[in-house]
Amino acid sequence: MNQDFELKELGPIKYFQCRELDNANLVVNAFSTRLGGVSKSPFNSLNLSYQVKDKENCVLENRKIISDILNINYRSMTSAQQVHKDKITVVKEEDKGKGAFTPSEAIKESDALITNLPEIPLLMCYADCVPIFILDPIKKVIGLIHSGRKGTELELTLKTLFKMKTIFGTTPRSCLTAIFPSIGPCCYNIKEQNKIDDYWLNEDKYNGEPISWQNKSGLSLDLRKANYWQLIKGGVE
Repeated sequence: MNQDFELKELGPIKYFQCRELDNANLVVNAFSTRLGGVSKSPFNSLNLSYQVKDKENCVLENRKIISDILNINYRSMTSAQQVHKDKITVVKEEDKGKGAFTPSEAIKESDALITNLPEIPLLMCYADCVPIFILDPIKKVIGLIHSGRKGTELELTLKTLFKMKTIFGTTPRSCLTAIFPSIGPCCYNIKEQNKIDDYWLNEDKYNGEPISWQNKSGLSLDLRKANYWQLIKGGVE
């Protein structure tokens, strides 16, 4: 499990890379910031998502910018229509470039993408949700996960590991994983406790460690820790 990131800068562009994933020399990984793109307020400026009503030509230009920096082909960039559910898509050759130019052509309703094809860059977009990257260096398979509150409750991260194991023969203990920046418990507060799923209150699932805390105005949720424990539960060391 790795959260050791390096902030890289190229002109106005700033993005994070996980050192351990980078050192594997098998995959390009990047978590971009909002800096250095062409989108106008309120999407300023390096917005990569077609799903937030930004101008499509701006999103495409932003994708070209980050692709050039990472030396990947933006035309092959493959993304999904993210819907906060637990559908996992195995990306095949015929999926290459889906969602690269228009949101309607993206992979339908999926919050996790898996592939073993090296020429297909996977893209997920995040606001507060948890980005999880899984690399199987033995089978040369990657998984990219978008896990918000609902996806976490549905154990999307755990299910993605299991799917990699089922489809590609992945051994979880051999995987390299990274949980990239996301919202923390300091800022994720739920006031209506009757809306809280029992998932957040069941400490037995996480070796007795809480993934939620009572505060003066409600309940704070730790999405990052919850997804961390899903990786552990799935066999990642």
